[in-house]
Amino acid sequence: MAAIILEGKEILLRKEEALKEKIKKLRAHPVFLIIQIGSDESTFVYVKNKIKKSEKLGLVPLYKNFKEEDDEEKIINFIKEEQRREDVCGVIVEQPIPKKFNNLRIISAIDPEKDIDCLTPYNLGRLAWDAPLFYPATPKAVFDILENYQIETVGKKVLVISRSLIIGKPLLLMLLRKGRFGDATPICAHSKTKELKELTLIADIIITAVGKPNFLTPDMVKEESIIIDCGINVVEKDGKKTICGDAAFFQLVEKVKAITPVPGGVGVLTTINILENVILSYERRA
Repeated sequence: MAAIILEGKEILLRKEEALKEKIKKLRAHPVFLIIQIGSDESTFVYVKNKIKKSEKLGLVPLYKNFKEEDDEEKIINFIKEEQRREDVCGVIVEQPIPKKFNNLRIISAIDPEKDIDCLTPYNLGRLAWDAPLFYPATPKAVFDILENYQIETVGKKVLVISRSLIIGKPLLLMLLRKGRFGDATPICAHSKTKELKELTLIADIIITAVGKPNFLTPDMVKEESIIIDCGINVVEKDGKKTICGDAAFFQLVEKVKAITPVPGGVGVLTTINILENVILSYERRA
């Protein structure tokens, strides 16, 4: 029996409609700042998507691109200066940034009340206390899917193959919350994990964010497992570039209980979750 396909599109449409109605009732159009450091093309694709989606919904994105040669202090001072503006409700520094920069220093310059990507040490600390100002966008998208399809995590062994600040670490904290979509037994795997297959075979739910196509294959999972694929990989097929996840989707769909597609799963919800955080920030300040 083929797996249930955990699509994000219906969730996205509901979220867009709800956000559109909220924005219509606001006294002003909320502004948020998107900062890109360097000229990574794949990062700019995400930036363009954020700009397009936010303008469609009635928000005002301000985009600033710093060169890799720019001074770190210049970037930090820009963030501090621009976020003082009353109309700016959110600040995002697109990840990853060039290695020459101190990412912690730059992220720490963001006002936690405008940290709509939940990357500052303050907001990650609040997330650990289960009292976040904002939920990070991709982990929130994972839980949007789990909740929409009523996939409870209580007592389940949930393997997170990532330890990144953007996905892995926040996910592990959120899985430990109390409630139907928390109270899990989270397991973390990463690039230095030995005998990964031993972990994937005992996991009830596998959440992968590795960045390697066909990384997760049918021999690595049990039949009743659920796969949440957060990987975004650009591959070439028949001379054309296409997007796929970390999971070997067309093979796994014949074995597992449920699986998210790429594209069309977790990824379609990431941007809308960022924009929801912009509105949340605006409402707190109104």
